[in-house]
Amino acid sequence: MLAKAPHAHPVHKTRAVDRRSALQSASRRRDAILSKVTTKSLESSSSDAVHARYDSIDAREPRASRRFMTSTFVAAIASASIGVSGKADADELLIEAAEEKIEPASASPEVASERPVEEKRKLAKKAVKSESLAYEFEYATEAESGKPIGWATSRERDTYSSAEPMSPNARQRIVYELLSFKGPLTTVVSLSPTPPALESRPTKDWTAKQVANAVLADKATGRVASGQRVSLAEVDNAVTETIDGNKYYYYEYISQGSPNLREPEATTFRHSFGVTVERDGYLYTLSTSAPEIYWDELSRGFDESIKSFRLTTPNKKKYKQPGNEPLVSLPF
Repeated sequence: MLAKAPHAHPVHKTRAVDRRSALQSASRRRDAILSKVTTKSLESSSSDAVHARYDSIDAREPRASRRFMTSTFVAAIASASIGVSGKADADELLIEAAEEKIEPASASPEVASERPVEEKRKLAKKAVKSESLAYEFEYATEAESGKPIGWATSRERDTYSSAEPMSPNARQRIVYELLSFKGPLTTVVSLSPTPPALESRPTKDWTAKQVANAVLADKATGRVASGQRVSLAEVDNAVTETIDGNKYYYYEYISQGSPNLREPEATTFRHSFGVTVERDGYLYTLSTSAPEIYWDELSRGFDESIKSFRLTTPNKKKYKQPGNEPLVSLPF
């Protein structure tokens, strides 16, 4: 006995229904697009009309859908060009356009610029204030990674005359110093009379780079053949800001360092930030310094430190003006 012919497989029937549904959906999308196209663009087969229409859509829609819009719009134009007899072919084009995989596009520069910028966390700090010399600042006690910095106060002087000199001519002197032996790292407040390189120029004409070079040269040990003291540091990013009527000269510089545990080679470099401000013929300078290999971890804290440096209003009873300090009474 012959077996009965099998019935049509249900899968084929399901595919036919899905295809018919897709065709109907594509047809509706095509009609919606065609309704937006002007009679002139439909009658014309020139590429100018097509590009003009695409440009108008592209200006309003997100970038991620441009490929879909391009293929869909071309299918719509094709449908209008071939007439009713070609409707099925146009539907096929629309289905291909709808089923095309659209790759997600990255956000445009305009959108990216509108995103809120993540604020960096605040670094832990400690404050230093000197009433005898009328200045104050803050210094970071942790690195960018959150690791603590083990600062120790190595020097603190109340007067310019009692401070240790930074160079053989004893002009520039350290009145406050912080050290961290891991590095080593340094934060130093120094005072000096106006350096020779600036004495001939009016204060209002000073530039940040001139001040930086003069301060660094005044404490340097390098000399040229004429005997003139020169700085061995390279100054960069020098700017001037006026705050509370005082000009603050900010600068960044790199100098040659000494071998250390992390850098045993002979040639090493130190990276530093500095700020200098003038009062009563003396320059107050705060500088922070570290080996170049630690700079990424420490630069933000150092930058915030020099930007916090301020001259304060002198207290008449406690302020000891540099170069005009009263004589110290001897105990005998």
